[in-house]
Amino acid sequence: MFYKNLKKHKKTTEKNLTFSIFEDGIKSKSDDSVSKPNECKLFYNISYNDGALKTGLGFQDLKVPASLDALDDLHTYDFSMLIDDIKSIYTERWYNTTYKTYIYQLLLLDGSYNLWSCSLIDQYDGAILQRTTRLNDLPTYQCVYRLDQTDVNLFFSNEGLIIIGQYYDAIFEEVPALISCVVHYDNLFGVTNDLQSTLIYTDNLDVTTLRKEDSSTIEFLDNRGSFKRLVSFNDYVYLFREYGITKLSIYSSKSNFSFTHLYTSSSKIFENSISVCGDKIFFMTREGLYSFNGNSVQRICEQYDSFWKNLDNSNCSSACLNGKYYLATRCDFEDLEEVGCEVNETYSNNVLFEIDVETFELNVLRGVDIRKILAVDTPFLSKLCACFNDYTQRVGELTFNGKIFEASLNKKWSSFSTDLGYQSKKKKIKEIVLTSLYDCVVTIESDEETKSFSFVGRDKEQRLSVCLYGKRFKFSFSSDCENCEICKPLVVFDVVS
Repeated sequence: MFYKNLKKHKKTTEKNLTFSIFEDGIKSKSDDSVSKPNECKLFYNISYNDGALKTGLGFQDLKVPASLDALDDLHTYDFSMLIDDIKSIYTERWYNTTYKTYIYQLLLLDGSYNLWSCSLIDQYDGAILQRTTRLNDLPTYQCVYRLDQTDVNLFFSNEGLIIIGQYYDAIFEEVPALISCVVHYDNLFGVTNDLQSTLIYTDNLDVTTLRKEDSSTIEFLDNRGSFKRLVSFNDYVYLFREYGITKLSIYSSKSNFSFTHLYTSSSKIFENSISVCGDKIFFMTREGLYSFNGNSVQRICEQYDSFWKNLDNSNCSSACLNGKYYLATRCDFEDLEEVGCEVNETYSNNVLFEIDVETFELNVLRGVDIRKILAVDTPFLSKLCACFNDYTQRVGELTFNGKIFEASLNKKWSSFSTDLGYQSKKKKIKEIVLTSLYDCVVTIESDEETKSFSFVGRDKEQRLSVCLYGKRFKFSFSSDCENCEICKPLVVFDVVS
């Protein structure tokens, strides 16, 4: 005789969760309760490409061609032979009358504030030349200028104006220390280090004769604060101030100006974040990133605000190159991780952002303490260069090699906490399926336990059994390898009803 089994068993339904939108970018402004299971909350040192996680940004030693006829024959400079500490970098250009072409150089300021130069065409077998010993501190402002039909570099300082050219090295002690200046039509506009709420201007474009007492002045004492950066853009001069933007319009007379206050910010504008990128100007405040088109300001990349919100980023650095806005800054990822330079508590910056100026797509390089980034754009070479607080004798160029010089950086992609679409129901993660060309680790954290699973790099699909229970889960993919390529990840789970 057979009796009917009346014992109730929990029913399970097998589901497949596919991480198929790696390329969708970070969604950090979302909340765990409204995010999708496969959305990204945090990522760094990887890039999105064709739906896969791939090798991200990095820096290698600056490489320059040996000659215009051998652009693929690349050389590097050994700056450590002569320079103890690279404080800043600049570009220099001057016209060679013999060869009827422009010569492009890189200028370097060392720890004793001496200037050195090296050619961006290494035709002198790695030669590094000392240019001047006149600077005694970091310049208050630097810019290229056209003086007496000659291209020169202007270095304003509290000791005076230092001018560096091909055959020029001079100091003019009476010229005030400007923190920003711009030539617009026949006027020179500037702001001095000691009178930052006053705009000075003159129609004498010989900057060597610039004197505060000989210049006309306009003082601004409203709540937008002092001047930080002057920008000539779209046929106007824009005055970026601590808490706002003012437009200067010039009429028929050289001294006939009008001012229009376009924007007032609720938090401080960081002047080193201001960069002209095509038909936009990008800048950052304590609240986030903004784009300015000459008339109005637009908040951009709001999903990244939590990275830098309320941090003092006075030491940031920015540049624009090839349709990308680059910002070296300080961020708090709030993940208790220490990546690269973050093991040293005294770092100034720890992140480089690469943002597409049209789509606002983002790449994040975490773990490098950059002093200054510099866009080097010549007819034969276009590179983003940088000098560093943690690699003080090297100049780097941006690459997609996944490391900082010889050091490979940790790479990570993390999801939100998710219920996998089945609220209040217990789930069992059964299996992880993915293809990874390089070693990586997948970590799954539930409200009951956390497990990590190591995958060995190979070009075939891999499957690992999991057996992890919970109602909510977080997924992360990480790698310490130099390269990374993870695609087609699949999580198989059962819903216990």
